[in-house]
Amino acid sequence: MSTVRCTVESFNYSACGLEVGDHFDVVDGGVVVPEGRRFCYFAIANVVAVLGSSMDVTKRPLVACPDPPENLHMRLENL
Repeated sequence: MSTVRCTVESFNYSACGLEVGDHFDVVDGGVVVPEGRRFCYFAIANVVAVLGSSMDVTKRPLVACPDPPENLHMRLENL
């Protein structure tokens, strides 16, 4: 089973109420958000698109949310 964690690393502001350190996991094609938390579905969609490409997650890339003024960056890493 492969698990990729996506963690909020920085942003100018968060329109969705996210905080640095918030995360979700992609496990076998599904998304798992910690209980009691929520995550922006636009940000999730960007991450899923990247994971469908040939990007090497072992290099811990940054992925951006699609809202440019928000400038939210998320770190991907294999668990």
